[in-house]
Amino acid sequence: MLTVEQLLSFSSDGIYIYTFKAKGRRARSDLVVANGVALQGAPTIDLQGSVQSTLAMGLFLTVFSNTSANAISGEFGNLPDGAIVPIGGTNFQADYRGGDGKELTRTVGPGRRPGQPGRETP
Repeated sequence: MLTVEQLLSFSSDGIYIYTFKAKGRRARSDLVVANGVALQGAPTIDLQGSVQSTLAMGLFLTVFSNTSANAISGEFGNLPDGAIVPIGGTNFQADYRGGDGKELTRTVGPGRRPGQPGRETP
């Protein structure tokens, strides 16, 4: 875990490498806690994970825990809100309003949020 007591900002040439290990109902992952998150100009996120066995539906991994009163500003260019990301045979769905409404989370699921068009991300 990395804690940033101010705004965490990524510009268009920024790359964030996020790693995790998950098995069943448990996961260990990188976590950045910041007082505000700004993703300007569509930076890139590199998702690197290890999935061991079948993961429980609904298991979620927090990428950013945003302690600011404001929601995350912007999105990663290669990870739009609602995108489905297959890693190790498991589909994860990005949610920029996850957790308390201000976090970036990835949730294990079959693929789509109700009412949302599906978007696959390589």
